[in-house]
Amino acid sequence: MRTTYSYVEAVKILGGQNHPVVAAMDRLLGGALLAGSLGLWQVLDLFDAKPDFTRLFSDLVTKVTEKRRGLNRYDRTQRLHAAHSVIVVTAYFEVLRELELPFSFSAEDETLLQFGHPFEKPLPVPSAGRSHEANLVVVRTFYEELNHDLERVSTGSAAWDELSEAEKEGTLASYRVLPERAVRRYRELFRQLAVDCPEVAFWASMEDHRATRAALARLEDVLREVTAEPVRDVWLTELAAVYSAALRRPLVPSDGGQRIPVLGEAYVDPRFQLLVNTDRETVPSTAGYWAHRPERTDLYAYLAGHLTSAEAWWSPLLVLGDPGSGKSVLTEVLAARLSAAGTPVVRVELRTAQADSDVRQQIEHGLRRLLDEPVGWAAFSRATGGSVPVVVLDGLDELMQATGVSQNRYLTTIAELQRDLADKERPAAFVVTSRLSVCAGLALPPMSHVVRLLPFSDEQVRQWLRVWNEGGAPLPAEVALEYPELAEQPLLLLMLALYDAVDGALQRDHQQISRGQLYERLLERFARREVEKSPVERTEEGLDDDVEFELDRLSVVALAMFNRGVQWVTGDQVTADLAALLEVGSADRSVGARTPLSSGDLALGRFFFVQKTEAVRGDDTKLATYEFLHATFGEYLVARFVWRTLTDLLREDAAKSRRKTTVDDTELYSVLSFMALTTSKPVLDFLRELADDDRMFDLVVRLLETRDDRRVTRTAYEPVPLPDSTREAKYAANLVTLTLVLREKVYAPDLRFGVDDWRRAALFWKSRLSAAEWASFVRCVWLTRDREQHFHLSLHKGAGAEAEPEWLLMSEPYVTLDEVSLTWRDAMQPLTSVHSINDAITLVDLAATPVSRCVPVLQRLIKASLRHRESCARIGIGGDDLAILSAFAEEWVYDSTEALEAWVRLHERGFRFPATRAYLSTEELLTEIDEDVYEGRPDLLKRAKVAAAELGLEWSPTGPRRSRPGPVR
Repeated sequence: MRTTYSYVEAVKILGGQNHPVVAAMDRLLGGALLAGSLGLWQVLDLFDAKPDFTRLFSDLVTKVTEKRRGLNRYDRTQRLHAAHSVIVVTAYFEVLRELELPFSFSAEDETLLQFGHPFEKPLPVPSAGRSHEANLVVVRTFYEELNHDLERVSTGSAAWDELSEAEKEGTLASYRVLPERAVRRYRELFRQLAVDCPEVAFWASMEDHRATRAALARLEDVLREVTAEPVRDVWLTELAAVYSAALRRPLVPSDGGQRIPVLGEAYVDPRFQLLVNTDRETVPSTAGYWAHRPERTDLYAYLAGHLTSAEAWWSPLLVLGDPGSGKSVLTEVLAARLSAAGTPVVRVELRTAQADSDVRQQIEHGLRRLLDEPVGWAAFSRATGGSVPVVVLDGLDELMQATGVSQNRYLTTIAELQRDLADKERPAAFVVTSRLSVCAGLALPPMSHVVRLLPFSDEQVRQWLRVWNEGGAPLPAEVALEYPELAEQPLLLLMLALYDAVDGALQRDHQQISRGQLYERLLERFARREVEKSPVERTEEGLDDDVEFELDRLSVVALAMFNRGVQWVTGDQVTADLAALLEVGSADRSVGARTPLSSGDLALGRFFFVQKTEAVRGDDTKLATYEFLHATFGEYLVARFVWRTLTDLLREDAAKSRRKTTVDDTELYSVLSFMALTTSKPVLDFLRELADDDRMFDLVVRLLETRDDRRVTRTAYEPVPLPDSTREAKYAANLVTLTLVLREKVYAPDLRFGVDDWRRAALFWKSRLSAAEWASFVRCVWLTRDREQHFHLSLHKGAGAEAEPEWLLMSEPYVTLDEVSLTWRDAMQPLTSVHSINDAITLVDLAATPVSRCVPVLQRLIKASLRHRESCARIGIGGDDLAILSAFAEEWVYDSTEALEAWVRLHERGFRFPATRAYLSTEELLTEIDEDVYEGRPDLLKRAKVAAAELGLEWSPTGPRRSRPGPVR
């Protein structure tokens, strides 16, 4: 099956071979019309001599519109693409026929017969992935190609030479306006087709003026108008019922208080960005790539155009989004709307399919789950009665993330399947969803469309809250929008609304509480909500203990990610960490009153702010990973767990025997010996908020002082294998960071460090921390020398931010107090205050390099003006002048003081320029001198005049500058 048609193919698809006009013309032309072998001049003659032929468009398109309700999607799409092809050709030749040309073609032009063949040319096809204007540009480009052929045929005809020059110019001028006039005629004919076949308008991204409706209801409206009567099939009927039920489901189960809106009411069509037919070989998986792409708000219009066009039959539509952006909910709403309009849909949750199954098996697995019986894909597609099914594969990221298996050819495999189905005239459209950050390296097939869902805008937040507020506990949009990082994600906005619905807490306290306090209240409220769902009887104290334990489990998940330096963790990792830190699964662990413990691995998926992804292996083993919908939840929980551990230690310290100098810090060491706290600015900010006990500083200092004491025990907690020396270094660095969290300024005596002690410790930390951790520590810790107290430390205002290499190199000596580094740093200060660190180092290297070997060092200079200055300074002073001139031939700035002085030096030294070169000689440079450029160097001007005289040049330092002769090559 073709992706585009020629005019002849289009006429055949529309049944035009039986049209009396076509039949008569084809007989007259000996079968050349339907064979497509007409030359351009014959086509011109055909349109000019047979006006009935130009009315063929109306007759052929009328046949499509008359049958529009009786055609299935496959036949209708083919015929509409064919009708569009007829429009493209008809518009051009109708406008051409209106021209009053001063000549006509004759039998003498027989040699031109084989040129052009406009009826065989592949014709442009509109795409929902382009704007209406961009679609018109494609059509205009095709008309310009026809114009090129027309001019060539005209100027080569026998009659052309008989025309006067005025007639020739007039003819060519009339040709030049043809494309624009043909586009206008094309738009008229296109709109006529779109009146009876509305999906055509969406193919070309024409505006739709329907009243605003939510939850993709407009998509359903459009498809109802353009879809044949649905096939009465029990499978399709049951699927439509299942999908429709999702729209009637409350967003969350109601506890009997607040009325919870159903999905069909509350769903807000998302904003999105679109990438179409890119030359990229892989999916763009970074936010930076998408940063400057335009935003769109007409998702229903795009889907109506794409899913009803043949473009959707050749490659899958990939939908990307961040966690909580609504990818899965979009697929639920899409399935409901499409099936309600008569389009067969198979929605597959990839998390439930076996990870090692192929695409067909995944589809059949989805059908079996939805229909409660085995259903083959081939049997299902044949049962659609010619409708084009839409297969929705939700959660490719879950498949990859939970299994850890690469699926880089997944989209390509789907595209290959689609081509196979299209060849069998059983095409299918595919939609695949995935998280943006997981798609790195995912191959992108040709003709692909990629949609990226965007966070809510302020207006979308207001739109969502208008529906929510009808339930009886209104949340003003202005309050929610004070927390944009939460309100912009649909699921987290729901969390804010549920939190406020209980007692209006968000509205009441939002101006008095800090960010950390808000996160604490949100987490505590939802943990309590989950605990209270259990039928187990509890005392009030037991309830509080269970809520706290739920928060501890969430904190362990956050630590699992933080200490491993990853965005998500597997279920096995979470289970191991829970057992090590909280003794979950241990027989002697008891929480609350008569509260049975469940596995932490199974419990965490209950929370709004934790996304649990799953996949199934061939042996039916479930693989799971966990991730926070918003990273700040995890960062707050890390800070919370660290602070609670410190608080417990402080309590133990107060109760310890006087004979003990400090308490057992085994648990704190376990938590803080795998990752530097300075790698996360939010963690430090939350710790500062939590720091409310002056006694804590003394405890942390004592822990730092005794950090080298041998620990009797070690916990089993080991998220990543590290040598003991590395763990000791990270723990000590983190204790120092905690002292800076507790006090704005910490002096050396307070830490019980001398300068030598600090220097040894800092160099040890540098040798054991990863490069990223050490860079974060240098960026965070600001050390200032103090005459009386050696030095003091504070947190730098840019703590946690990413450090530039030159900043790190120049700042590190102040953190390590290494004398050699400090001396080097002070010596480099004059250069680094002006130049980048790379150029500063290169300048030092250049100063030590003989001029005869300076070219490679000069080429390392990054700043162009600096490279030019230093290169000019080394010309004509005894080095390899030819090498320098050639190396920078394309960079010389000839009207600069540096260049003039260098070239004058060459003359004074008797340098001979080669005959073939890519740069100017001194003679060419001195052809004209603009004295104003060198007014600050009268000595240089004097030398230049002497050189000009010796070269026999006329000195003309004033007057307008002429174009300087180029170099001899």
